Amino acid sequence: MLPQVMRSAFVAASLLLSIDAASALGYGKPKAMPRQLPKEPTGVKTLTTPNNVTIRYSEPGKAGVCETTPGVNSYSGYIDLAKDMHMFFWYFESRNAPSTDPITLWLNGGPGSDSLIGLFQELGPCNVTEDLKTMLNPYAFNEISNMLFLSQPYGTGFSYETEGPGTINQYNGDYEDPSFGGVDGRYPIINATEYDTTDLSAVAAWEVLQGFLGGLPQLDEQVKSREFNLWTESYGGHYGPAFFNYFYDQNQGIQNGSSNGTLLNMNTLGIFNGIIDEATQAQYYPEMAVNNTYGIKAVNDTVYSYMKFACFMANGCLDQVEACRQSNRTSQADQAICSEAQSMCRDNVEGPYYEYGGRGVYDIRHPYDDPTPPTYFVDYLNQPEVQNALGVDLNYTQDANNEIYFAFQQTGDFVFPNFLEDLEHLLNNSVRVALVYGDADYICNWFGGEAVSLAVNYTHSDEFRAADYAPFVVDGVEYGEVRQYGNFSFTRMYESGHEVPYYQPIGALQTFNRSINHFILADGSETVTANYSSPGLPNATHTESFVALPSSTSSAAASGSASASATGGQNSTETGQAKKFLS
Repeated sequence: MLPQVMRSAFVAASLLLSIDAASALGYGKPKAMPRQLPKEPTGVKTLTTPNNVTIRYSEPGKAGVCETTPGVNSYSGYIDLAKDMHMFFWYFESRNAPSTDPITLWLNGGPGSDSLIGLFQELGPCNVTEDLKTMLNPYAFNEISNMLFLSQPYGTGFSYETEGPGTINQYNGDYEDPSFGGVDGRYPIINATEYDTTDLSAVAAWEVLQGFLGGLPQLDEQVKSREFNLWTESYGGHYGPAFFNYFYDQNQGIQNGSSNGTLLNMNTLGIFNGIIDEATQAQYYPEMAVNNTYGIKAVNDTVYSYMKFACFMANGCLDQVEACRQSNRTSQADQAICSEAQSMCRDNVEGPYYEYGGRGVYDIRHPYDDPTPPTYFVDYLNQPEVQNALGVDLNYTQDANNEIYFAFQQTGDFVFPNFLEDLEHLLNNSVRVALVYGDADYICNWFGGEAVSLAVNYTHSDEFRAADYAPFVVDGVEYGEVRQYGNFSFTRMYESGHEVPYYQPIGALQTFNRSINHFILADGSETVTANYSSPGLPNATHTESFVALPSSTSSAAASGSASASATGGQNSTETGQAKKFLS
């Protein structure tokens, strides 16, 4: 067990890492599969793009892996930009009209969380059952869009710079060479400091995306559309604005002839439960812990007062975030200021809830040791036949990479200010932006998300703030409330934790559908106009009944029955690290 001070730092600093406590703690999963040295995959094909990028790919659907809808193709493998840059991708055709439907890139957060989390737990074509079989997801986003999942940055999931046999350290999750712990598998080897900020990762992701698009005519010639969306969640509140903004600027260069590449029609940025701007969102952690819309008081008055004091006191969270913002954030000294601010905020404003609340990180209705969503997919991806079908020869050890997370932590990227500015730039250039927040999530709660939506300063800020909340309705069922003005919307999704498409698949799919196809979010009844303003009430006032935690006896039984971790025994309770990634 770590000393209390260190343990507290781990608790707050790591929560974003994996997305889910279930993933990190290993709850709700069958016994982890033993690791093995994967064989070189067979049947892998290779193509070279006009921009001289190599794509190695397999067609997993033809082997019965994941997307088995008749006539719907899927491709997985690696986009090789250089000898030390190998990013894993998984691409699914639209089930509807792949030739004309848009291309949507999905990214999970972390930083260091794999986008296969979203694929298998949320919005991908399939999910994995307890017996490690897949079943089709009728609410998958590829019902209406071609979908691309990237495991980024390098070192996430199956992506790698180099690879080698060895072991994974049971304490910190890092790769160790054979001289230290022998060999029980083959793993990614990376220098995590090469992509230790969101902006650096955006540059790498653009190059990978352009490499993929350059090869798409050879990979899947029927896909003609170059309408592009980026949807993301959690730490994607950083990734989404920065990546889409960078992509937008690079795309402008292609359009005006100053650079080469595949020209895109930049359509929609969507963010589920994102951490976008710590200066805006930090103060809402104590409020979500005590004054949420479920009638749950997770911490007592003393802890609540401490959280608020730590946020607003002299040299507290907000003061230190402001000091970070006054720096240029490029030198080690500047980044140290930002990293200190991150630790102050996460340990003292956000973190006490984890120590004293007993409630879920990603769903306040659930206990801290939350068995949902289940993470069966981690063991599924370690099956030799699945690895061969995907075209990989690496073990899938965990759904989040600790090295990447802590590299980002050292730069203080978490509290950088530019992501709100990126949103403003996109909105001022008529990009459609949809913010969607499940109202039971703590770590990226809807109170803070709403505050961000109101803090965005763009051409139509006043009109957006003046818009009302309209019921968000699908087939007569009210799933939430939405404020919308023209191309900008904020949706509060009822009875949903962090991963909105897992908790509310119908609502999530329709939010996606209406956003990318330019319909009014509230009911999808007609095309949204530039000056459309949602009618209704000025505030989101919906409340739910109090949800009691399970008894201590049932909680202990649940914990005892789920002690095996899908990451090969890396149970965070055993190491004293309660991982809190932003998925």
